[in-house]
Amino acid sequence: MILSELITEVYTITKRPDLVDSTTRAIKAATLKLHQVDFWYKDIFETGIAFSSSDYFQQFSYRNLIPLWRSIKYIRKYDAVGQSAGKFFDLVTPKEVVDGSGLSREDIFYIAGAEVDLRSSTSFQYALLGCYVNPDITDIGYNSWIALDHPYAIVYDAASRVFKGMGKDDEAATFKSDITEQIAMITTSNVQPEGY
Repeated sequence: MILSELITEVYTITKRPDLVDSTTRAIKAATLKLHQVDFWYKDIFETGIAFSSSDYFQQFSYRNLIPLWRSIKYIRKYDAVGQSAGKFFDLVTPKEVVDGSGLSREDIFYIAGAEVDLRSSTSFQYALLGCYVNPDITDIGYNSWIALDHPYAIVYDAASRVFKGMGKDDEAATFKSDITEQIAMITTSNVQPEGY
């Protein structure tokens, strides 16, 4: 379902089409919550990175590159001439940049604040980045695979939130088991890309 269809479904349940802002906010919150329940393979986004020059050390601001960034999945070198993916960089903490003997480790990356720092054993200019992204929950750009594949997970969670905001705790509680059931169905269908 698209955002307007989700809103209509919540209105049908709550019988409160006058609560436009509350309903829209509840749908956005439910959408974000359901995407963040797990690291779904459908939330992985892959893109190429072209640095300004070839070097052994590279850095980029992940928020500037991927505005909906949630978490890292992988980074690997990329050969633009041969158009082939290369070696994966290992994720380390900033303290693990040097090994036990005090030497700088190579083919690693670490995240410090909003910056991703890469150290390579070879000079490189291109990389492939795989990361988990949050859904777009803006009014104009709303986009969620959960809204398309499991819309009632969002509808039930949003209706529960609207009822709670109206002070109707009993009605809000009614949807709790439905929400749990919907999350279980999302998990069964989306933890791995291949079915049984």
